Amino acid sequence: MESPECPRTPKCPIFNGVLKGTQFTETYKSLYCMAGMEGRLKCRRYQVSEKCGKCPPDILPNSSKSVDEIIDSMKKAGIL
Repeated sequence: MESPECPRTPKCPIFNGVLKGTQFTETYKSLYCMAGMEGRLKCRRYQVSEKCGKCPPDILPNSSKSVDEIIDSMKKAGIL
């Protein structure tokens, strides 16, 4: 059976950097990281990582940017 936790959660830069120790950490984790595949499929970080293998550290799970917009930005920045 599939684990409800996203395998990327322990090393996710959102929880180890951008949002570390904020009031949003547990909310994001429950909505995206601990909600099984349903949560992962809503997570912009997960979507970008699945498509190109990595995601910029400052992209939030609920980013208003599309996956393609994020990837285009990564290409322009020389990350991809």
